[in-house]
Amino acid sequence: MKGRVLIAIALLVLAAALVFAARPHEATADERIDQITTELRCPVCQGLSVKDSTSETARQMRDLVAQRVREGKSNADIEAEFRAAYGDWIVLSPPVASWSGLVWLVPIAALGAGLVLVAGRLRRAEAPPTDEPSLSQVAALRERVAREEAAEG
Repeated sequence: MKGRVLIAIALLVLAAALVFAARPHEATADERIDQITTELRCPVCQGLSVKDSTSETARQMRDLVAQRVREGKSNADIEAEFRAAYGDWIVLSPPVASWSGLVWLVPIAALGAGLVLVAGRLRRAEAPPTDEPSLSQVAALRERVAREEAAEG
């Protein structure tokens, strides 16, 4: 009985911890700066985010993001400002709605077309012949086989 009570209490504590951790909380200014600079690409470095880059340009961009956060601008406003200056390229994961979406859609469409072609060819190859020989044709073939066997042996 005592063990069951302890297990029940442990489960309640675990559930309370999960509820507490899952509740939405207001991001701090530093968390917002980290989030935004992680999503922006450094224009100088190859494939690094503004947060991870050590270049002077990335430092200036981090300072600009911090300034915009202090001014009270939203994450979307700050991102839009950088997109206006650099284009969609500046975002490490550009939206699928832009031309970059073709990078994902073309291979998927080609794969789908290839699967349709292969399935069509397999169906045609597996289709049994529709014309069955008539009884007279079977009899004629048996006679021919018998004659050829008699001629050989």
